[in-house]
Amino acid sequence: MQSRRLLVLLGSLLAVICGFTGAGAMAATPFAITATNVTMPTTGNGVSQFEITGIPGDGTLGMSCRYSGTEIVVKIPVCPMTPPVLYTVTAGQTLTGSIAFYPYGAPIPASLHKMPHRSCHLPADALALAGVSMLGFGLRRRARRWLASALIAVGTLAVTAGINACGGNSNAMTTGTYPYTIAANWTASGPAILSSQATTTINVTVP
Repeated sequence: MQSRRLLVLLGSLLAVICGFTGAGAMAATPFAITATNVTMPTTGNGVSQFEITGIPGDGTLGMSCRYSGTEIVVKIPVCPMTPPVLYTVTAGQTLTGSIAFYPYGAPIPASLHKMPHRSCHLPADALALAGVSMLGFGLRRRARRWLASALIAVGTLAVTAGINACGGNSNAMTTGTYPYTIAANWTASGPAILSSQATTTINVTVP
């Protein structure tokens, strides 16, 4: 009788232990990142909302974003998370936020990665304006002043149109859908060297 009671007690304890272990395993959230796709607006920046779950422990989390397509496309959106954006995190924390995608050639805040400065030179138009201006000064006779004024006006319009065309094309992007990989790199703050990475791929569409 006593041995039977002992077996029942041991069985009950084993069931309780297994139940707690199973519940803990089910409750554990894997380290992962999700993010929303982006469609670039006609003007302004595109935004992707991200969520990081199951952070393994206290430490530092770095986020990065890069174009991950195989085709090299020049005029595509830019996500300037270089160097990676850093967060101080705790174990089990869920981190949410947003990632801005800037149009190609658009100005980027100084705190973020700076794109190379692109200048626009118009030597032919500048020379044309200078030549027309000199022609206007050279024509002294009243009978030809109207012609000089007309030539100056035409030259000025040509230069203005050239400048506007150059400035307008600086932000023009190539239409299409492009893949970008967003990575979350976690590093432990303790003496042990522990790290883990989670990535996700989103599509950024330029209509």
